[in-house]
Order: sequence, then structure tokens, then C-alpha cells
Amino acid sequence: MTDNPRYPAPTDQDAIAEQAMTWFVRLRSESVTPAERLRFQVWCRTNPAHRQAYQETSAFWDDNDFNAALGTAALSPPKQLPARRQAGIGRLAKPLSAIAAGIALVAIIYRPTLSCWQADYCTGIGDINTVQLADGSRVTLNSASAISVDWRNGQRHIQLMHGEALFDVQRDPQHPFIVDAHYSNTKVLGTQFVVREDLLSDSVSVVSGVVEVSRNRQNPAILKANDSITVDAERSSEIRRTPPNSATAWLKGSASFDNAPLSEVIVELSRYRRGSLLIADDALKNLKVSGRFDIANTDKALEALRQTLPIRVYTITPWLVVIS
Repeated sequence: MTDNPRYPAPTDQDAIAEQAMTWFVRLRSESVTPAERLRFQVWCRTNPAHRQAYQETSAFWDDNDFNAALGTAALSPPKQLPARRQAGIGRLAKPLSAIAAGIALVAIIYRPTLSCWQADYCTGIGDINTVQLADGSRVTLNSASAISVDWRNGQRHIQLMHGEALFDVQRDPQHPFIVDAHYSNTKVLGTQFVVREDLLSDSVSVVSGVVEVSRNRQNPAILKANDSITVDAERSSEIRRTPPNSATAWLKGSASFDNAPLSEVIVELSRYRRGSLLIADDALKNLKVSGRFDIANTDKALEALRQTLPIRVYTITPWLVVIS
């Protein structure tokens, strides 16, 4: 762990790979212009690494195994898009379905993007970093996480914009410490707790002390050490008792599961991996998994799953692994 990293620094290789992926997708669009094609040619001539990265990207999308994987992994338009935009996506996918995958992979490989730009502190994929705030409180950000900090109007207000964070709060009765996530609001005076944002819910787990957790700041639940609660768009769950240290296992580089569905395990491993993990066969998603896995080495974790479950693991590219 390192102190006070505000933003993860991308490597030159990462930046070039992102540019190559973007060019690959753009050049296959129906709306690409002659001026853009000329800029692409200039980009290729500027640096031999540019041309090599583009050639490697093209090779990935022309690979037979890769396209077979795309055929079995459902790639559908995002939900809740207007009908006109869904139709547009369909037209792009018709001449070359891999374009949709390319756009998705660009977003996955280089996340968090918008969250980082808007955040005060941010971690890259696979990074765990600790920052000390102005009041002496400390925040440890898990992989691909981002927070914003607001000390105005006598408040200690944190917005968890993405990911997961452990808060070790300096006690100050005159200034409650408030953490807002997508669905949940957590209020404390001095304690240690974890807030995690998932796709459809937030979870709050208390390590020590007492916190109030609410949805829309109404009817708060009181959580004590080893209590956990989940909050989604419609309700808050019952308070659950959790094993000590389970909420902070990621600090020691591991993730533990007890009879969890494979789909849940893959989502968790994806938090620590640049790229995408896809389960191509829906029948495999409910396979039960128990054990402790190394999140610092997701390849090792995938191999452990392959050896213990009736699955096959295909590494199509460094950015795409398909489970079938």
C-alpha cells in the first residue's frame, strides 16, 4: 500500500493499446471520415509501437477462437436505451459484431475513467491504496475505486463514486462523518467500516464501533461490529452477522466464498483484473464455489476454479477470458 495516490498513472503501453483499440473501432464505423483516416495514417507513422499495437488488435479480432467466444457470449445493447439508439447499435453490429465487443472492452480495460476524472482519490485495477484525510481519518480504497471529499459547511462528507473502501474514522462528535454511495447513506462519529458499491446494490459492513445506515436518509438501521446490510433501489435488507475480518479480507489479498454461485465469484475476480471474464454457458453460473482465492493473481484463481469445477477456461486475448 502507498500513501496519498490521487490517480493511477497509466503506462505508455496502456495508452498506446487504448488508442489502437479506439482506432480499430472507429475505422470500422459507417461514419468514419477521410480526415480521420488520414489522422490514423499519421498516428501509425509517428511511432512504430502504434502500428504494432494496431496490428495486434486487428489480429485479436480476426482470431477464430476469439470470434467463436463472441458467438457464445451474449452481447446485447445496454438496457433502458431509447429505441432509436438500440436500432443504431443493431446496424453497427450487423456488418461487424466484434465492434460492439471492442467498445465494451475499451470501457472495461480502462476503467475507472469518468469516476477518476471526477474524484479526489482513485485507484487503478488491482491497486489498494490508503489516503489520510484532513481530519485524520484514513480511507483505504480497494481495486478500481474512487471517492470525492467535501469538507464544506462543517461537514465531513464522502461520496463513494465507484468500488469499495474501508473507512477508519477519527471521532468528532461535532462533525458526523457521512458516506453516500449509490443507494446507501452511512453516518458515524468514530468507527471502522467498509462500504461497497455493486451494480444493483450497496453493502455496508462494520469492523468496529457503531454506524447508522439508511436509504434516502430514512429509517436508519443501527449496525455494530460484524454486522452487514445491503441497500438497493427499493429497500434495505435485514442486518446480517458476518465472520470477523470477512469484510476486509481484500486487504490481505484474498476473497473468500462459502457455497457462492460461480457467477458471483467471477464478478468478484473481475474487480481485480484488467479486461473481461465471461461465462458463456448460463448453466454454469449457479455452480457452487467455496474457498479462499488469491485476488492478486487472478490467473491462479481461475486455474483453481478450473481444477475443482466442471468448466473450461479459454484465454482468448490478455483482455478476454471465456469460461464454458
